[in-house]
Amino acid sequence: MKNNQQGTSMKLITRISLASHLLLASLLPLPAVGGENISPPRDQMISAGCNSKLSILLSNDDGFDKPGIIALQQVLSQDQHRVVLAAPAKNASGSSASMTFTPVVVEQVRDNTYAISASPATSVVLAVSALYPPDSPPDLVISGINDGANLGPATGISGTVGATTVAIEILEPPIPAIAISTDPLGPDYSAQENTEHLQAIAAFTLDLVNHLNENRCKSGLLLPKGLALNINYPALPSEKIKGIAMKEQGQAPYFKISYKPSKKDANIFLPVFKARPLGADIKQSDTTAYHQGYITIVAMDGDYTSKSPAITAIIEPLILKLKP
Repeated sequence: MKNNQQGTSMKLITRISLASHLLLASLLPLPAVGGENISPPRDQMISAGCNSKLSILLSNDDGFDKPGIIALQQVLSQDQHRVVLAAPAKNASGSSASMTFTPVVVEQVRDNTYAISASPATSVVLAVSALYPPDSPPDLVISGINDGANLGPATGISGTVGATTVAIEILEPPIPAIAISTDPLGPDYSAQENTEHLQAIAAFTLDLVNHLNENRCKSGLLLPKGLALNINYPALPSEKIKGIAMKEQGQAPYFKISYKPSKKDANIFLPVFKARPLGADIKQSDTTAYHQGYITIVAMDGDYTSKSPAITAIIEPLILKLKP
């Protein structure tokens, strides 16, 4: 989401599989977690040859021409990855995984770069289905670098994250995906400190992508099937980052959103965003770790099903008493 434009309490349920912990722990200095080895069937193998550069689709929710996505495009392209940028023509923050079902305008603004008059999720689906050859989909979808962290309850309404959700849920076959977001170091997004901040995040993303690509030669997959990563990089110089942590989506809200009527027209209501003090949260909260100075990584599968014991203990008995 756009910085200071967070949203409601809609929640994207995330489940971190033991397999995903094992894979990521082998790539980056993350907390080690035990589990089963990944042994993918042949039909799930990534199509690109081992050790070859990847075909990567970039998108975001800030807009196709924003500094974050341009930084990623430059760094990934310079490393010889095959990059296509297809992102909203204008800011689409807070659009979650919404789809645009009206006619969509696609403008090619330069080589392999497209401005799309649609949501981030639509941009991804459109690009894969209409801009890529039918038999050559991208190996990876990356959404970002977003202007504003996407943590905890903000995850579910983020257009940045939504672009990755459709990649693993709507596209067939699913395409592994990464969402990456940050807060700026200062209010002037064009300042040198913010430019260097984005360059550091782009370099980190490239390092992750290359590690995943190396691991593909061993496991056959960039990521386990149907998995996306939500990464948040703190608003700190790289030398002050405390480390990298696999976490879970935090549950405590750290912002408040409301609406008030415009002073010029009482029929027009404007959003009001306010930060909230960090409160108690789950033990493995990404929100908490992020504000402690860690790069947080949350593995997502897009499943909205609640695993709460209250479902079987309270809700299910009540529902089963109803008649069709």
